Amino acid sequence: MMRTGHLPRLIIALAGLCLAGCGATQAGSPAVESTTTPVSVGTTTSTRPSADKPVDQTTRPSSHTSATSKPAPTVSISVVRQPTCPVHGTPDAPFSSPGTDVIISWKVTGASGAAVAVDNPNIYGAYGMYDATGQLTLAFGCSGTTGKTTHTYTVWSAGVKDVSKTISVSATNNP
Repeated sequence: MMRTGHLPRLIIALAGLCLAGCGATQAGSPAVESTTTPVSVGTTTSTRPSADKPVDQTTRPSSHTSATSKPAPTVSISVVRQPTCPVHGTPDAPFSSPGTDVIISWKVTGASGAAVAVDNPNIYGAYGMYDATGQLTLAFGCSGTTGKTTHTYTVWSAGVKDVSKTISVSATNNP
């Protein structure tokens, strides 16, 4: 139950709210203009009523994006052309053929370049620094013994030594 002494204060408070939010005026009260000011939030625009002073316009990033975070670097490496080892002719089999070089390609995202190593997967950039996307044609040295020869190729994102990919490429020796 409400006392009657509080009723006039409640009516005045409600009338003040109506003046600020409804745009109506009361006799003897100063006119208060009701306006709306657009406020940008993420990619949507909403409006808020403002009484005496304008609303600050602030753009806030949406909750699912961050303007300051960079994506983690990624590295991909592939073989464009498989190598072959040379075939050496003999009196019994006079056919001979030179070997073919290996061609590797890479793509690094999230970094300005790539560091490459050949047969040194633990030595950052042992073969040099290159563009973020590229390919190399490399001689593929084969041994003269029966079996296969394998070489490893490692690519890092430039400046980030803990993000790399290594591939191993093999070719059959032809002694």
